[in-house]
Amino acid sequence: KKKKKKKKQWYQRRVRGHQHGLIFVKRERLILHESKWSIYSSHGDNNLDLIRKQIREKKNKNIPMLMTLFPEGTRFNPDNAKVLEKSHAYARSISFPECTRVLTPRITGTNIFVEELGDYLKAIFDITVAYEGVDGKAMRPDTMEFLDSVKAVHIHFKQRSVNSVIENEGWLYDSFKEKEEMLVEFDKTLTFPDPPDYKHIYSWSVFSETIIPVLYTATICSPLIFCKQARSLWLQTVLFVPILQLLAKPIWK
Repeated sequence: KKKKKKKKQWYQRRVRGHQHGLIFVKRERLILHESKWSIYSSHGDNNLDLIRKQIREKKNKNIPMLMTLFPEGTRFNPDNAKVLEKSHAYARSISFPECTRVLTPRITGTNIFVEELGDYLKAIFDITVAYEGVDGKAMRPDTMEFLDSVKAVHIHFKQRSVNSVIENEGWLYDSFKEKEEMLVEFDKTLTFPDPPDYKHIYSWSVFSETIIPVLYTATICSPLIFCKQARSLWLQTVLFVPILQLLAKPIWK
């Protein structure tokens, strides 16, 4: 009985994180064994089993998915010495270079998704983002600086085949070495290598695939634009729902 209650609390504390089909991966440890990266869960195998189960459920139901993963685990901030030192310490523990533009990636979550989804994935897009300030220099902005001081956002895409990723377990480490080199060069030139031909970026297929979601979102949001009562209701929801969640917290426990 005690064990069941503990399991119920574990699920309830996390249920809000899965309302929109989101899957969160806890920080895990990785160990190097026989020249291959293997997964070791510092929270026990149950956490990994749960993640695998959720991915399989979505795959078995043939749910279209676009998975977005941030292998760094947190935002890179050159002024946050604690985060940088933690990243460098982890890099030293796995014989990875100590980077100055990116954090050392944690490969557990990415490996699980690739392993479980496999051929269900059409492609993997490796994305690197850099910011150019109004002063003509590279910058790493916080939220307010992004709104006030960013002149341009530069995005580098690299498409990887699923098979190439499956065959190379260390591909994510190679990717972050490339990111480090690109961002070091970006600081000097304000450009990424091999800029695309913009004529080939825009096509009708892109618009045809997104027009229905755009129209749906516009329809849902239209009451907020044209109706004062709808805006008032939305504002009350934003203000009071967090308060109700705080009041309900003892009940979850």
